[in-house]
Amino acid sequence: MPMRARLLRRPTDLRPWRMAALLLLALAGAAPLRPVAAQAAGPDGLKAEVVYRALMFVNWPAEREHGRALQLCTAGDSGLETALQGLAGRSIRHLAIEVRRLARPDQLAGCHLLYLSEPRPAWRALLDRQPVLVLSDQAGMLDQGAMLNLQIEDGRIVFDVDLDAVRRAGLAISAKLLRLARYVRHPATSP
Repeated sequence: MPMRARLLRRPTDLRPWRMAALLLLALAGAAPLRPVAAQAAGPDGLKAEVVYRALMFVNWPAEREHGRALQLCTAGDSGLETALQGLAGRSIRHLAIEVRRLARPDQLAGCHLLYLSEPRPAWRALLDRQPVLVLSDQAGMLDQGAMLNLQIEDGRIVFDVDLDAVRRAGLAISAKLLRLARYVRHPATSP
């Protein structure tokens, strides 16, 4: 009898950050990961999966969405950068994901998303009003130019959005994604 009770319980071995990732997968209409796969992915792998699912809810200006590839660009050494490399070859809205590492800010041409692992003031000026979604997973990066900032809080993946910066860049984020954000900064909440 105890075995049967265990089979009928909700899975409690999933940490809250894994549940957040599963929620995003479900929101996107995808089949949820099995608990074993979620455990094997680790925090950086799950952050990359959250980024992939979040990109489904981002729209770039029409001239940027025409083409064959969605360019994910990275500038920084971290576990998330390595995990983002694993998204290469997948697709979003019929656009194949290409991942490339940038060494200099003058290589930004064609990027749809830029992952920064640390503040880069020289890059910030070039990014101003460019249709590039700036992503980070370091605390305080919304104040350093990130538009989407992933964090682990209380053992779960959360994200913050700087909606004003997103709009200045000419991008649009679906309200479905904004509802899942821990914090959305917009002109009424900006300092």
